[in-house]
Amino acid sequence: MTEHTERPLALSTRRVAVYVPNDDSRLAANQRAAMQRYADNMNWTVTVIDDDRQRLLDGAAASAFDLVLCWRTGDLRDAEFLFERLSAHGVELLALAQSCAALSE
Repeated sequence: MTEHTERPLALSTRRVAVYVPNDDSRLAANQRAAMQRYADNMNWTVTVIDDDRQRLLDGAAASAFDLVLCWRTGDLRDAEFLFERLSAHGVELLALAQSCAALSE
């Protein structure tokens, strides 16, 4: 008989940018808060909260973060272009509302 001991999973510390390109300030504030809570629960460090795409791309090029949280890719102008540019710098894109069905808007 082999004894199985479980090791606790180490939470990864990631540097995260929160990207909310929404013109509706109330909706944007709610999305920002939900993404901040998600990052906190995942033990991630939010380094950037921005609504400017060019500054986001500049941050990716400067390795300021390794993951970008957005609400939905449908909210992003030129989502495919953004995904390609982020990927070129080794930065992942996570659309939180599309990834977590349990989150309410």
